[in-house]
Amino acid sequence: MRQREMPMLGEARRPKLAPWELVHACKDMLAAVHLCIQLSGFMDYVVAERLGIDPGHMSRIMRGQAHFPPRKLKPLMDLCGNYAPLQFLSWACGFDLQERAKDARIRELEAELERVRG
Repeated sequence: MRQREMPMLGEARRPKLAPWELVHACKDMLAAVHLCIQLSGFMDYVVAERLGIDPGHMSRIMRGQAHFPPRKLKPLMDLCGNYAPLQFLSWACGFDLQERAKDARIRELEAELERVRG
């Protein structure tokens, strides 16, 4: 897998929903973390470095021999650009995940503007 460039601070992308069929295939939260990282295109060590996680600890996390720090979940999703762990947790607990209506409408309008500018 190729390493992607990290966007500059001013260009931070808004995380998007991961494909639900992939989220539903996750058997646990670790699989959702794997999915989140995989969808980003980043290598594990790049994610560890950007999140301030020791590379050895990250390796143990990815093998299921250590736990992913809960405080790092939001930064992980922001870095990777998707909500796979959040989606998995909501689905596993029987909840429907919905974006805030205002945020969703803003994204629709931004997408429409991009199409018009073409």
